[in-house]
Amino acid sequence: MPTTRFPRFLTGAALALFSLVIGLGATGALAQEGYRTLDTPQSTDTDEGRVQVREFFSYGCPHCSDFEPVLSNWTADNADRVEVIHTPITFGRDSWAVLARAYYAADALGILDQTHRALFDAIHDEGRRFQSHDDVAAFYASVADVTEAEVMDALNSFAVSSSLNRAERLAQAYGVRGTPSVGVAGRYLVDVREAGGQRGMLDVADSLVADELGDG
Repeated sequence: MPTTRFPRFLTGAALALFSLVIGLGATGALAQEGYRTLDTPQSTDTDEGRVQVREFFSYGCPHCSDFEPVLSNWTADNADRVEVIHTPITFGRDSWAVLARAYYAADALGILDQTHRALFDAIHDEGRRFQSHDDVAAFYASVADVTEAEVMDALNSFAVSSSLNRAERLAQAYGVRGTPSVGVAGRYLVDVREAGGQRGMLDVADSLVADELGDG
């Protein structure tokens, strides 16, 4: 790995100043990283004065479980300037496909407020596994005002299947490589690792939103 060598004449305060300049330069470089520009921008449909922010996640992802309250707070703080859309993806995993379908079923039934955090908690705090539609239907009926039959109908509906297929296409179009990831304005993908963590990911998203709104 390359190392930075300081000139011998730099000592004391001069060396400290030189180090500060190097450090600031490195910070600036990192600020330019953390996101990629999409080769083909994706269409967005948001109100004027707001920017679409799309979270790619899975209920099966422990990092997404940790990120959910962080993103929820950020969304509330920025409600006047962003529209956050949750997009569950599968990476080809059958177990994640069940969970992605569960998200869209809850959305169709209007019960996401009751199920979204509850499903994360059931998986990551209680160790529950959701391997079938029956598992999801029984759980939703226990935490929301719906019947198992209603949940099963939603899980197997054409609308939910269409939403799931569109989510998979979007994940490919954005080039999502891991979860959670955040898309901004249909033009950028913010990667949690490249951004330096979950807070860093939202800092990068903040900057991109500001640029889109002309506030940057």
